[in-house]
Amino acid sequence: MELTSAATREATPRAELVGKMLAFFKERGFESGERLPSERALAERFGVGRNALREALSTLSALRVIESRPNSGIYLRRMSTDSSFETIVLLTEMGSEPSMREVKETLEVRWALELRAVQLACERRTEADLDGLVSIIDATKAVLANKGNISVQDTAFHMALARCTHNEVLVRLLNSFYRISESRRFALFSDSARGEISAEHHAKLYEAVKKRDTKKATILMEGHFASAVDAWNEILGEEDAPAVKPAKPRTKRPTGQTD
Repeated sequence: MELTSAATREATPRAELVGKMLAFFKERGFESGERLPSERALAERFGVGRNALREALSTLSALRVIESRPNSGIYLRRMSTDSSFETIVLLTEMGSEPSMREVKETLEVRWALELRAVQLACERRTEADLDGLVSIIDATKAVLANKGNISVQDTAFHMALARCTHNEVLVRLLNSFYRISESRRFALFSDSARGEISAEHHAKLYEAVKKRDTKKATILMEGHFASAVDAWNEILGEEDAPAVKPAKPRTKRPTGQTD
């Protein structure tokens, strides 16, 4: 099974320019509704031709990041309300890091989705699904043995669990959430101890799914995410944990878990 990350995907010239423009807008502190520099000024700023710039602007317009007003200019849109969730994903891959609030809010939704996912996985998993999980667990052990970062393998395990549900919409949703937090997940797992703990808990989740023990799997995933919130708060430098209500009453969770 090939495991890849965004770091291994080549960006197109247009995507690179879009990423630079987004970074520029953020650095300059442009606010929603504010007029942006002219096409000529932007082309000079980034050292590109007008055609290349217009292609990048077209992409940003399609993503509802900017809007062109006739006889007026280019304006920044209100991202929080005017853009779709997929826009956040695409912008992340083009170099615009999601805000701390966006990362934490996506974690809240992931918590709810993955609790349900592991329950469905217990009901619907096949032997082939189990083989896929084992393959990822083995790959994780190999990376840890070499003192490597398991962010890619960790994501792969959760996505494999999602595929055990045989619900394509759920898989696509979770994939989008993981794409948003990819770079920060690498930082999260730069601590080898977190990787070891995650691998241990994934092994327990696998056993629960294998035995179709829905109750045990739910408890394990619940603990997995409750402590993951603590780890993310540490990485993001904020104290308040997302106010997510688990599907079932909280139980004593495994200590030190991250995800």
